[in-house]
Amino acid sequence: MTQQEYKTKIEILKRWAYAYYVEDNPIASDEEYDKLYHEVLNFERANPNLVDTTSPTLRVGGIIKDEFKKAKHIKRMWSMEDVFTKSELEEWVARVEKNIGKVEFFCEPKFDGASMNLIYENGLLKQAITRGDGEVGEDVTDNVRTIRSVPLEIDYDGLIEIRGEVVIKKDDFEAINEERLSKGEALFANPRNAAAGSLRQLDSSITAKRKLVFYPWGLGENTLAPNSLFEKMNFVYELGFLSPPMRVRCNSVEEIEVSYQKLISKRDSIPMMMDGMVVKVDDISLAQE
Repeated sequence: MTQQEYKTKIEILKRWAYAYYVEDNPIASDEEYDKLYHEVLNFERANPNLVDTTSPTLRVGGIIKDEFKKAKHIKRMWSMEDVFTKSELEEWVARVEKNIGKVEFFCEPKFDGASMNLIYENGLLKQAITRGDGEVGEDVTDNVRTIRSVPLEIDYDGLIEIRGEVVIKKDDFEAINEERLSKGEALFANPRNAAAGSLRQLDSSITAKRKLVFYPWGLGENTLAPNSLFEKMNFVYELGFLSPPMRVRCNSVEEIEVSYQKLISKRDSIPMMMDGMVVKVDDISLAQE
């Protein structure tokens, strides 16, 4: 196999893996994938100096660490304010409009998982950092590389921070706990704990087996032109990241309430555990005031 043939086969594997793991719409059989995968793997073993940094073979894990190092976010990851009733929502909207005027809101599901910050430099995944205290988290890059819905390479020049939630689907969460029960291990209390615990495995091959999923919900450092978070997230989804099952723009408390009720009505059909709905000011410059 020539190096060019190797590169071509990697691109085919990427397309097949994306269709299978992200789009849930396989375009190749397991046998076809395994055959091509091992052809690529054999080339890499024979030519370790030519291994492509975005090769699907690097997603299986196997790196074992003694500890996780601290890492600093480029821009702070802010926490969200919890709202539990319609009256509390009305108070929050009134407070927002008093401070910055009439605005449009961006609404989407809030998944029950672990917050993550992905840093890409000139298109390549450089670092993955847990939220931590919002300024400093833990570097879990090797573990995040095993998550199939996290692109190892994107079409973007310069630095960009893509924030999101690492989650476990409900069925996979139950399967993990069944396996832990059979081994006499303590069960995870909820999907959030399972996702966080999976990310903090010192052996990345364990993380690779947990079927984690990444859903982006925001940005830190970036040079994207749109001032609308909704539009910026459109760009992120076009890079190959998963988009949520619902996202809408709303102009009033009433519209937000209608969107929330629609989302709740779909709760059982959404494979991830939800923790409500996130409501954000869509105009980024106003949201920062």
